[in-house]
Amino acid sequence: MVLRDLAAHGYPVHMIGIRVAGFLLLGLLAAAQQQPFSRTGEPSISEPRLPVIDDKACPDPYRADGAPQPVQKIKRNDRMYSSWGAKRVSVGTLKVGEQVTVLSGVNVIREPDKVRVLQPSPPGEVPLLKAGEEVLGYGFRDGGDYVLWAKGVWYTEYYEFEGDLKGGCGFRDESMCSFAISKRGVQEWWVHVKTSSGLMGWVLASKNVHNKSWQDGNFYDLCILD
Repeated sequence: MVLRDLAAHGYPVHMIGIRVAGFLLLGLLAAAQQQPFSRTGEPSISEPRLPVIDDKACPDPYRADGAPQPVQKIKRNDRMYSSWGAKRVSVGTLKVGEQVTVLSGVNVIREPDKVRVLQPSPPGEVPLLKAGEEVLGYGFRDGGDYVLWAKGVWYTEYYEFEGDLKGGCGFRDESMCSFAISKRGVQEWWVHVKTSSGLMGWVLASKNVHNKSWQDGNFYDLCILD
């Protein structure tokens, strides 16, 4: 259910912006060897060590809706690699017109975003944040959740709650926008694909280095939400 439907279904406006509490205690901390984060059930008290590897990026192979794995048509020739890690090697080339099954995705965060809190947290919420505070952002997940870290815990905000530093907001009620990215970090988005011949490999779908962004042109619309 997208946000424009929530109010119509009777959700109080002040509740729509509440952060996803179920994510608070999920550990995203990655080891220096670039291993995927482990869900330890413990909060990350110190600032997460870099790089942070989030294997719940779009598309999430563990999604609860049971939807089939997406099939994507290649629009531009693209390189496939053995992994997304530093020691990867080329394993093949995707050709224009070829169709591939997208198996999973991973976000590799080498430097987190800086994120400005626009609305204070409701009383008793964890983490308890004030408007104007800066927290750390770690990219978007399948379903539109943006992953953040502050004061020792992880939480998420839905993508439609993003505003801007000048007060702009996608809602008529500007208090609906709860965060704004104040400084972009360094992040890579990789997708794991399988060709019709059975060859599997990883493709760099996008990369962001501060204010410079690059996309390969093949997977940019894979996770667009209605």
